[in-house]
Amino acid sequence: MTRTLIACGVLLMAGATATAEEPPESCRPKAGEALALAAEADQARMQCDIDRASQLVERSERLAPATTKPVMRIVDTASPSGAAYIYDVIGTGPSYWLSAHTVPGEESERSRVPICSLGTNLPEDISSRVTSALTTAASESIPDYGPREDVSINPDGSRRHVLLLDTHDIITTIETTQGTRHFSRHAKASDAIAGINQMIIGVANVSDGWVCNTN
Repeated sequence: MTRTLIACGVLLMAGATATAEEPPESCRPKAGEALALAAEADQARMQCDIDRASQLVERSERLAPATTKPVMRIVDTASPSGAAYIYDVIGTGPSYWLSAHTVPGEESERSRVPICSLGTNLPEDISSRVTSALTTAASESIPDYGPREDVSINPDGSRRHVLLLDTHDIITTIETTQGTRHFSRHAKASDAIAGINQMIIGVANVSDGWVCNTN
């Protein structure tokens, strides 16, 4: 079941609107922020994204507490339905289990966005790549905060860079062999971390095992 199918299942129900959650403190504008150095700005954006992901995970835990700590967690902060998606990769290898579920973008959306979940074994080839990622993601050559740009190759071999101004961010937490690392990538990014995200999300998107609570 794809996100498109889930989006089509959105229930348009009238109801009282709950108070929206405040954004994390790290995401609130600060005086003089525009004067920050580029590296400092990326660090600030990274912390904001980590805290945004944590807020979504906490909201998810209130709906359905997790029982096992994942070795990899991918938090996709946006979808056509207004929900976020959390993908947890669980296990010690060589095989892994994928537990995925939706989280309303706001508490007030719980009445119109169905809570959907998926549990499935990762294919052998994907599990092998997860095991590899637990090592390679520890490399300091991989930045925590990825550039917000779409890079394409022109017919003449030159590169074309286009800034990505929307905020469709995907935050990935990996329990690497050297400790926990957090990464933030735009949904249209194409580096190694984006590849890991697309690999796991791709498994979920083609699965027919999604179950939605429409009550």
